[in-house]
Amino acid sequence: MTKKLRFTTIIFYIALYLPLTIFLMGCGSSLNDPVEVTGFKLNTYVSIKSYTTGGYSTAQLKEILNNALKLCDTYEAMLSRTITTSTLSQLNNSSSMEIPYELEQLIETGLEYCNLSKGAFDITIGSISSLWDFTAEKPQVPSNESINQALPFVDYSKVEQTKLDNGNYIISKPQETKIDLGAIAKGFIADKIKAFLLENNINNAIINLGGNVLCVGSRDDNTPFHVGIRKPFDDSELLFTLNIHDLSVVSSGNYERYFYENGELYHHILNPKTGYPYQNELTNVTIISKNSLQGDCLSTTCFALGLDEGLKLIENTPDVEAIFYTSDGTLTYSSGCSQYIKE
Repeated sequence: MTKKLRFTTIIFYIALYLPLTIFLMGCGSSLNDPVEVTGFKLNTYVSIKSYTTGGYSTAQLKEILNNALKLCDTYEAMLSRTITTSTLSQLNNSSSMEIPYELEQLIETGLEYCNLSKGAFDITIGSISSLWDFTAEKPQVPSNESINQALPFVDYSKVEQTKLDNGNYIISKPQETKIDLGAIAKGFIADKIKAFLLENNINNAIINLGGNVLCVGSRDDNTPFHVGIRKPFDDSELLFTLNIHDLSVVSSGNYERYFYENGELYHHILNPKTGYPYQNELTNVTIISKNSLQGDCLSTTCFALGLDEGLKLIENTPDVEAIFYTSDGTLTYSSGCSQYIKE
C-alpha cells in the first residue's frame, strides 16, 4: 500500500534533548504517573518508564529501573567501537582474540544480515566509519584517497568464529578489518533491558534508547501503547501513529546524523561498496518486530537495500512489518501493517 503525502521535507537533526523520531503518546494507566529514569547513554538520550508498580515501593521500583539503565554502560563497555578500552576495540586491534559469548551473539547476528543483504549491510565497515565523524564541530567528507585505502578491509566473509569449550569464542580476521556494531547494538541492549525488567516483575514498561522503542507488554488496562513516528527533518509533525503491544519499533534514516558540504547532504548510513552514504531516495525505514535487535538489523539492512528490495525482504520475513518513507513524501507499507496503524 502506498500513500502520497502533501508536504515538503524540512531539515531535522536529533540532538541531546530534542524530540526523538519515535514519540511516545500517552493514554490511561493504573499509576497516576509512570515511574521513569533517564540518562545520556550510548551517545543519546535514553529512558525507561514503568507503568506498573510490580509490587514494589516507588523507591524500590526506581532502583530497579536505574539498575536496568546501568546495563547501557555495561554493554557499551563491551560493544563500543570508539571507546578504546572496550572489548570490541581490543578485538579490532588484533587479528585473533577470545571474546565472551554475548559479544559473539551480536557479531553472529550481524553476520547473518550481512549474508542476507549480500553485503549491502556489513559490520566490518569500521575502517570506513572511523573516517567519518558526524559529531565533530565541523564535520568533513574524508578524502577519496583515505576511503579507497580503507575499502579493501571491508569484507564480512573474512570474519571467522571458533567456539571454545568454556563457552567463549575465538574471532579471527585480518588485522586491518574493523568491526562496527553501532547500527545494531542499541537493539541488542534494549532486548537485554527488557529481559532484566521481566525478571524483576516489571511487565508493563517502555524502553526508549534514542528512538529505539521496545514496549514491554501493554499499559495496565491492557490498552496498547501509542508510538508516534515523527516526520523526518521536522519534529513538529507525525507521519503516523502505531498501536503497539509487546513489540519493538525501530527507525533508521538519513536525518539522524548528517552534515552538509558544498550543498550536499552526507549522512551516517554508509555504503560498504563505496565508502560514502547511501543515495537511494529513502529517508526513513521503520520496523515493527518482536525483538529490538531484529528491528535494528532490519531497519539498517532495508535502508541499505532500498525500497523495492527492502520491501521484498520484509514480505518474506515472518512476524515483521515495515514502513518506508521516501524523499518525495511517499509512505509505503508492508502488507500486514494495517493492524498497527492508529486511525
